[in-house]
Amino acid sequence: MKEHLLYFLFFGIALAIGYNAAIDGIHARFFAASLAFQHDWLLLYVAVPAALLLGLGWLLGFFRGNSARWADALVILISAGLVYATLGAGYSCWHYCF
Repeated sequence: MKEHLLYFLFFGIALAIGYNAAIDGIHARFFAASLAFQHDWLLLYVAVPAALLLGLGWLLGFFRGNSARWADALVILISAGLVYATLGAGYSCWHYCF
């Protein structure tokens, strides 16, 4: 189970950075003058990355009947930490909306 946690940590960091870079690029290229990203920040910067990270955890074997509950709880904590750490990375409203 420890190997799966290390895999999750590595791929989770890569997924979080990649998702934030992609969303920031889409925002800068297509929606720079639009307020849609500022209006729907909770969906784009919290809900989608959390769902992607929890989906990655499920793909790696967590959240199933035979997995250890301490490992499932650790995956949830790691996911929450990664979402929090990358929340302001590419968000143009980071200093003004909170």
